[in-house]
Amino acid sequence: MVAPTRRVCPSCQHALPALAAECPECGLTLAPPQQPGRRMLFQASALAQATFEPPARALMAPALGRVTPVAVEVSPEELVATDLPALALPPAEPAVPASLGFTEHVSSFAPLLWVELSDALLLIVVQGLALTLPAWALGVSPLRLATEAWVYVIPYLLVVSWFLFMAPLLLIGQTPCMGFFGVALPENAPHRRAIYSLAHLASVCCFPISLLCMLLGERHQTLAEILTGQELLALPTPRLR
Repeated sequence: MVAPTRRVCPSCQHALPALAAECPECGLTLAPPQQPGRRMLFQASALAQATFEPPARALMAPALGRVTPVAVEVSPEELVATDLPALALPPAEPAVPASLGFTEHVSSFAPLLWVELSDALLLIVVQGLALTLPAWALGVSPLRLATEAWVYVIPYLLVVSWFLFMAPLLLIGQTPCMGFFGVALPENAPHRRAIYSLAHLASVCCFPISLLCMLLGERHQTLAEILTGQELLALPTPRLR
């Protein structure tokens, strides 16, 4: 295999690249190489005509600081706002999710009064049965069982009473007597329902105090509503189709 001959400039004997059209040392124009179809990779004369100045660009930013500000005279009367009619704001809606289907807070204390009174009577009946059944099984009277074993009877009745209100509240959001008077608790969190059931038990046990709170309060809230901050809402009335 024959090695290709090295190209040199005939004027200054400078080594030339294979595709050079001019000598980079003396600028002598050379004959183009016999390789048609290939572009020249180096041309020394183009370097002399090249300009390294940045191209002209249009001014895109505003001429800040080069324009004299124009003074505008405004009278004090023009700065005073004109009297505009007050915009009518829409009434605030209750912060109750629409998916629950409740209407509004029970404005009258009559449904709340019947709920508290019915739950109090139901509580007395359940506590009487819860005390009578163990006494009957032991063969003693309920009064004797309550006086002699009060250390065990009081926690036992407290658990039974709390379960009487807590179980239906956790399941359907109502005590056993709330559904008859169209009242429900619009709360989905189980722990908040359990807390309300305990407060409702205290409100039923202290019925005179709860009745006083309903009579003196503007919103007729029960003692359980005041203690927990939760409100009982009225169920929507079914509509005829």
